[in-house]
Amino acid sequence: MGKRRSHELILLLFFLGLMAVMSFLSPTFLTLANLLSVTQQMSELGILALGATVIIITAGIDLSLGSIAGLTTIVIAVVYGATGNLAAAIGAGILTGLGCGAFNGLLIAGVGVPPILATLGTMTLFNGIALVLSRGNAISNFPDSYYFIGQGYLLGNLPVQTVLFALLAVISSLLLSRTPWGRRVYALGNNKVAALFSGVKTGRVLMYVYIYGGLMAAVSGLIISSRVSTSRADLGAVYLMQSIAATVLGGTNIAGGSGTIAGTVIGVSVFAVLGNGLNLIGVSPFAQNLLMGLALIVILLINNLVVIRDKLNLFIKFNFLGNSGGGTPGLKEKS
Repeated sequence: MGKRRSHELILLLFFLGLMAVMSFLSPTFLTLANLLSVTQQMSELGILALGATVIIITAGIDLSLGSIAGLTTIVIAVVYGATGNLAAAIGAGILTGLGCGAFNGLLIAGVGVPPILATLGTMTLFNGIALVLSRGNAISNFPDSYYFIGQGYLLGNLPVQTVLFALLAVISSLLLSRTPWGRRVYALGNNKVAALFSGVKTGRVLMYVYIYGGLMAAVSGLIISSRVSTSRADLGAVYLMQSIAATVLGGTNIAGGSGTIAGTVIGVSVFAVLGNGLNLIGVSPFAQNLLMGLALIVILLINNLVVIRDKLNLFIKFNFLGNSGGGTPGLKEKS
């Protein structure tokens, strides 16, 4: 717990320092309008990262989240075009996300396919279904009321998607920290065998975890489609690796067993602030990818300084100091 909190503190300090630097470089960065714009930009990525966080805590991975988001947008467009009923279309999109998540869960928990292989396959499958349904085209046949989700405001200037992200982040945090299911998720990530012998129904937990990831992907796709006023099979693809990176940046252990929603939110915020600030000061998109990659590496290195120091000391000891007496440490020389 202490190590996790210390990582969140380091990341938060980095985030505050980044805010200070960006406000110095661009006088418009700290304006209310721009900060609200940052929350809009981070909501879609953030909601996808919520699903990724819960999955990665179980020592799993879901490479199909972006494809689920894209398929959701296509299903909404196709159902609305066929029925003219927006509520039914959105409902069908959400059910699509739940169904895709359940299919992933069935492959992983029921059949026993490794998560990376199962979701690599379903990533292609879901994207293929979306391409067939849309015939590879973008669809833009929505009513004006649909755009409120991704373009509307509450209380004057508070973006709707920002409110949705905040609500889902709170719900996700409570589910992980305050419910028996959340405790089972952490137990499964720490040691699957021990969790199984402790009475945890690991298959059921995994099934719900991937269903939850599918739900978050569907909501993210819904918001993206509403914001850009169109549906495309590839709409969520750009956020997949960013969502995983933000989750790991936020302190979720890629090997499972630890992580918090708060850390993920801070990680997503770092990406959003960095992207927004670089745009304001006129940095090219190509250089932005470079700088974001460097920032990710720097934060991870800072957080793991103690581990890196210990490994370097061990390397020096066994490869240099350990050879002072001749021979390789730990190995007996043959006569």
